[in-house]
Amino acid sequence: MNLYIKKISFLLLSLVFVFTACETEESIQITSPDPALVLQQPGISNVFLNFGTPSNAAITLSWNDDLTGSTSYDVEMSLDAEFTSIVSLGTVSSKSFSISVEALNAAIRSSGTTNFRDVAVYLRVNGGSVTSNAVQYLVTTYPTEPPVVTSPAANSTFVLSIATLDEIAMTVTWTDAVLSSALGIDVNYTIQAAKPGTDFAAPVSIGSKLNGTTITSSHSDLNAVAIGIGLTAEVAGNMDIRIIAKTTNQGGSVLERISEKRTVSITPFNVSFPNLYLVGDATTAGWENNNNNNPLFRDQNTPNAYVYIGYFKSGAFKLLENKGSWHRQWGVRNGSTLGVSNLDGSNEAGTFNVTTAGYYKYNFTTVGESGSFTVAPYDASSATTYTTMGIIGEGIGGWGDADEINFIKDTNNPHLWYSLAVEFTNDKDFLIRANDMWNDVWRYTGSKELYGKARLDSNGDNFKFTEPSGFYDVWFNDLDGSYVIIPN
Repeated sequence: MNLYIKKISFLLLSLVFVFTACETEESIQITSPDPALVLQQPGISNVFLNFGTPSNAAITLSWNDDLTGSTSYDVEMSLDAEFTSIVSLGTVSSKSFSISVEALNAAIRSSGTTNFRDVAVYLRVNGGSVTSNAVQYLVTTYPTEPPVVTSPAANSTFVLSIATLDEIAMTVTWTDAVLSSALGIDVNYTIQAAKPGTDFAAPVSIGSKLNGTTITSSHSDLNAVAIGIGLTAEVAGNMDIRIIAKTTNQGGSVLERISEKRTVSITPFNVSFPNLYLVGDATTAGWENNNNNNPLFRDQNTPNAYVYIGYFKSGAFKLLENKGSWHRQWGVRNGSTLGVSNLDGSNEAGTFNVTTAGYYKYNFTTVGESGSFTVAPYDASSATTYTTMGIIGEGIGGWGDADEINFIKDTNNPHLWYSLAVEFTNDKDFLIRANDMWNDVWRYTGSKELYGKARLDSNGDNFKFTEPSGFYDVWFNDLDGSYVIIPN
């Protein structure tokens, strides 16, 4: 009985639904969205700008436009959602836009933001008079603003003294927004000096600092820098200084920022720089410190600038200040700078390494206890190879062929010549000539020192020996005319 009632009830209920459905009419209308200019939301909203890939696309935008019918779109950026200050990123005719790492970084850095990490950036598109929605990115930028020198003041005057060698002569300080940021990168700062008007073509380093804002220089070190850029001892001269800020990323790319230059006046004191001698298995002398080690040649206008063009065997070498003594000894420090050992042998630097035998040109500049060097392959294939080379003139005995003193040719380098214990006479002239003839003659170019660079010329001035009469060793390089005369 119960089962029967349940079946009747279900049937009646079904009929009610059927009749009700038949009595009610509903219309369903499908509508399209209103036409709009819509900027698509980014899939990734965190962007890291890598200065090592400046041309890569940093952000690519795309949008739909069913409203304006525009053929030109302006892409705008702001650092706030209200776009109170707008930066134009560009104009395109398509419905997509890409901006490079370098361009986006420059736009953000120039917008006045003081932070570097997670900078909120809002982007939108204008088509005609219609503005799209805005999308947001969080961008980590890299610095472009250079450090700012805060001291010394422009036109400051420094008179250096040999009586206070180790005292601080000049302190350079600077500010850099990167150091107070949360960017978390290392910055290596180098203070460079140069003679005004040279545009830092041959800068000399005053010092370096990692993640710091102060470098001090003693009277001794600053004097070496002043002489190194070509200032004259006991005469006030101007020196330009600037700061180079370098950052290296994990890929090895280097970001360099350079401060404005500042000019100061320096009066250096008189000082002499030693001759330096090659030692090592890449050189003729080998690893012996008193084996007729050949000296470096020197710039006649810059006493702490040394040059050597010649043949090196595969191996290594260092530089000695005195033949017969291992210290002080110059070598490579930190892979790229010069360093010198102490007299007791401590603080020794590494070797200059020659991977492939051949001709190379080395330039060395010593500044206090450090310095810099450059090296490049040298093409000697077209250089003349002379049979003999000699020195002739009243300065060494007379102008007759029989008076000429022939040089000895280096066993590894046919362009390097020397003669030991040559007797010179004060205030007398001499010349250097090849093949015992007057066809190839090297002449005086104005050096006031016992070193310099002679000029290969059929006409010109003789050398005049201005030092005390006595015995001297003479070294000559016919590749560039460099010479050095050393008291025996």
